[in-house]
Amino acid sequence: MPRFDLILLIFCFSAIFISPSTQAQNISGIWQGKLTQEPGGCFPEYFIELQIQADHGDIAGISYDYYDTTKFVKLSFWGTASGGGKKLIRLAEKTILKQQIPEDCIPCMKTYDLTYSRQNNIESLSGKWVGEDIGTIAGCPPGDIFLKRVTKSAFTEKKSRTTQLTQVFYIDSPAVNLAFYDNGIVDGDSITVFFDDQVIIAKKELSLVPIQVNLKLDPSKEHKVVMYAENMGTIPPNTALVVLTSGNARYEVLLSSSTEKNSAILIICGKQPSSDSEHRN
Repeated sequence: MPRFDLILLIFCFSAIFISPSTQAQNISGIWQGKLTQEPGGCFPEYFIELQIQADHGDIAGISYDYYDTTKFVKLSFWGTASGGGKKLIRLAEKTILKQQIPEDCIPCMKTYDLTYSRQNNIESLSGKWVGEDIGTIAGCPPGDIFLKRVTKSAFTEKKSRTTQLTQVFYIDSPAVNLAFYDNGIVDGDSITVFFDDQVIIAKKELSLVPIQVNLKLDPSKEHKVVMYAENMGTIPPNTALVVLTSGNARYEVLLSSSTEKNSAILIICGKQPSSDSEHRN
């Protein structure tokens, strides 16, 4: 009769050598990298983030296709995995959830073929992609994709904040310069600034050296500038001295933002209405 302890020993050695190759890889998590595109696309190279949830062979999640975190397309996707989780097949984007991209760019719904790899404890997904421009029958120029597993997303959902109007400026010239300074002590305040809902300053730290931006106003409309606090610095709240220059006119206003409130100004190219007309129904 074969010895039981010998059979057990052989089984243990077999398990040691077989387990790594047969164990399914857990690909759930956040993956970031780059996506290249052949000539004809809006940008030759993008950043890409896949937030993957894998349940056995089924995959779902969120993708961010972005030039930077202010210019992106957020999509949902689903797909399937085979080969013990080492090969993803037909991972396809399905629905656009949000987009902030230049007007001349068209979102592309992409399908990825990705292969899982692990070397020196670094996990990666790489492969090819193809796609179709949304709303057209044209195909996107295809390309390559390479991602690594990371622990933190480049995108965080910002809490809803109220926006408080601080001041209204009436100016004569449509050309405006805005300069943002840290008010008082430089303490690490960072801001994002929106002009009519478009980002014009992205995550810049305030200092005694101004962050400047030139604007061109449409005389037929009111323009809103909103300051969003990215952090509070070491001395909350986030405060900035804003200098508005237009022609020979120069104005100063103090904007204060927090995690609950944005601060805004309105700029109107035209004469200020009289007090009588302002209160007229």
